Amino acid sequence: MTSPHLDVYDIAFLAGGLDRTVDTAVVALVRSRRIRVHSPGQLATCDLSRRHPVEAAVLDAVGPTGHRSVDTIRWRLRDDERLLDVGRRLRKSGLLGRLGAAVSVLHGDRRALAPTRAGQRALRELGEQPALGDPEALRVALGGRVAMTDARQRAEIFEPPDTTLHASPSRSRHDIDHSDPRLAALRARATGTAGAYVGIDILDSPGPF
Repeated sequence: MTSPHLDVYDIAFLAGGLDRTVDTAVVALVRSRRIRVHSPGQLATCDLSRRHPVEAAVLDAVGPTGHRSVDTIRWRLRDDERLLDVGRRLRKSGLLGRLGAAVSVLHGDRRALAPTRAGQRALRELGEQPALGDPEALRVALGGRVAMTDARQRAEIFEPPDTTLHASPSRSRHDIDHSDPRLAALRARATGTAGAYVGIDILDSPGPF
């Protein structure tokens, strides 16, 4: 299997694992206006049309209502079969294999899969070819979010959301999206005291591949 047969999500998984694939899909969906930036670091769906299983998985993770951070979307998709299938196909094609001495662990992959020599060669070839589809999404697929050339859009999508609960007479606990694990610990106080910043670390756990 050579690089022309790989779509942008195959490339993302091969280059950076499951998390890179999610980041790539988020950027593609924002740029195609199917996901909008609700506020810096908070994403909401505005068009649920699905053109690829990976995009469908990300749209499902964001949900039809409310808003999510990229970290929450990643967390929700840790064991989603639609993303894991990408890795399985790459492994079956001989582009992805067990971790070797000369390669690094892929982010989001709990079984230390990494590009084989054929996979690394495919990635090198891709770097020399014209962009496949949206060039910004391809940059993320190959080099991660830091490779985006639109710094403003990168910040809007990936900037950590503000989870500080500001006191307001009209605010109630129903205003908080408790389905988002990064916000679930926040509670409105009847006394109107200042809120606190809450951060939650998500630990990897073994998953099937």
